[in-house]
Amino acid sequence: MDMAALTMLVFGMVIVGSGLTGLLAPHILLTVLGITDTGSATQLFIMASSQASLAMGLYYILASVNETRSFFQWSVPLRIINFMVFALMIPLGIAPTQWLMVAELEIVGAVATAIALASKNNFIYNPFHMLRITSVILAFAGAILSFQPFGVYGSASAFLLISSVGMLYAYHKFVPVQISDQ
Repeated sequence: MDMAALTMLVFGMVIVGSGLTGLLAPHILLTVLGITDTGSATQLFIMASSQASLAMGLYYILASVNETRSFFQWSVPLRIINFMVFALMIPLGIAPTQWLMVAELEIVGAVATAIALASKNNFIYNPFHMLRITSVILAFAGAILSFQPFGVYGSASAFLLISSVGMLYAYHKFVPVQISDQ
């Protein structure tokens, strides 16, 4: 099993664990996620979502065991979209702050799988590009966290400030590698 398959296996196991927790003890999952409404409709929805998580986790595990690389490749952009949607739920007031850990799980898994996939294709570690990507992810997280107290303009300002500082640091710390140089 290569590194890409291992990242998928670990992600699948975490999702299966989350799904089983939501099915067998939905109140625990509600508490961890900071959801205070524990009515029957909420528990029903958590249990149904947990069954979907369980199934998805099993798909990830089966794909990793069978080393289904096309599944790995498709999962990366979809998990990045999941991160963005889940993270945006917080400043919109749809989800509590604890929901950020769900978003973080998605982005960490996506980045780990992407790096592992790229390493299989003669990936050249480029610290300049890694710093740029990291600064954008941090800027996005900073924008989400600053949305509630500062509004949309404060959130956009936080994003621009953090990403600009990250980009400037990347340009000063490392010389950008041109595609023709690789």
